[in-house]
Amino acid sequence: MEAGKYLIGDRAPPVPYSSSPPTSGWRASGAFSITVHCPATRLLEPKQVSVLEAGGVVASRELPDGDRTALERHIRAAHAGRVAVTAYDELQPGQMAFTAWGTLQRGDGLDLAALDAFVDAYADKEPDVPGTR
Repeated sequence: MEAGKYLIGDRAPPVPYSSSPPTSGWRASGAFSITVHCPATRLLEPKQVSVLEAGGVVASRELPDGDRTALERHIRAAHAGRVAVTAYDELQPGQMAFTAWGTLQRGDGLDLAALDAFVDAYADKEPDVPGTR
């Protein structure tokens, strides 16, 4: 992983990310949590990269309410503390994206089996979130 690419506060990165959603690059300093985020507390891209650096996965979504609820329920039951869920405006309605450090998978609609396989392949069993140990 690259060292020394931390932003202070909610500053924007000085260069754009190479993917959307990001899979590496500038990340936020400070506390964050790997959890389900409502649209009002969505993870900005630097915080998403912080989750990835810690060994977590980010499930970005622009899903209908029923699918969003099913996704959030599944994450809380099967992947709590390993997967952050956030709205992401760069996706089209009905799309999802899963990211891990250096890895991006996009898809249309809710596919919990694909999410489970992605988490099994890329998420640490216990991501190393600062301040949680």
